[in-house]
Amino acid sequence: MHRAEATKNNDLYSLSVLIHQDGLSFYTHNSATVQEVVHKSFKYPANPIELLDAIQETFEKEASLKDEFKEVTLIYHHNVYAAVPAALFKEEHAADYLKYNTKLLQTDTISIDEPVDNLEAQLVYIAYSNISNYFFDTYGDHAYFHYATRSLEVISKMSSGIYLEIMPSHFYVTAIDKNHLVAHNIFPYEQIEDILYYTLFALEQNKLDPETIPLTIIQEQQDAQLFDLLFMYVRNVAFIEDYQGYLNNIICA
Repeated sequence: MHRAEATKNNDLYSLSVLIHQDGLSFYTHNSATVQEVVHKSFKYPANPIELLDAIQETFEKEASLKDEFKEVTLIYHHNVYAAVPAALFKEEHAADYLKYNTKLLQTDTISIDEPVDNLEAQLVYIAYSNISNYFFDTYGDHAYFHYATRSLEVISKMSSGIYLEIMPSHFYVTAIDKNHLVAHNIFPYEQIEDILYYTLFALEQNKLDPETIPLTIIQEQQDAQLFDLLFMYVRNVAFIEDYQGYLNNIICA
């Protein structure tokens, strides 16, 4: 577990908790910048029960998380979601958009985020009811959304191209063309060659030309080997210029 130290007054700050199967991240922030972060990593993917145990343990151990916050937000960051074109979206069919990607249980809570207006897309996903109930009991009313919704909102304001957001065990592929969402998906990987394979697959399936399309890598720690590998097949590759600014826009908005 790692924590970046910062001096703060929690009366003025909010808390956003990023929940994913590889770990947890607790961000203390104002409306513009992240001030402090607590990370907890898992050796193996965790289920919702294990995630809640880890959340409770972190709150008990970390003094910086015991104070009151202006507001608390949950950010679900898993692959049990679907991005649906707004023109085709029907709320009464929300479960149908997910059932081909995962086995749904009766206890699963199907959630729908606000549409990403710039891209005319809507995200449907599973919110873990045990975790949502814990935060409601602890903090009362709180907001929650899927990470992909906010990342799409941020990317929609960028130029046309394909974007790879690299996480420890998976990555997002998003392609936009003049405010039109061409493709969006999440893929697992173990080696950087897996990232190359899925990227080339996405380009081919969506008839995107690797000779001309700009490709942006969104990654906290820039991986030069990944860059070199992608550059062998895609001619216009670059890292995002301001990763921290990108993260602030997702967490603090």
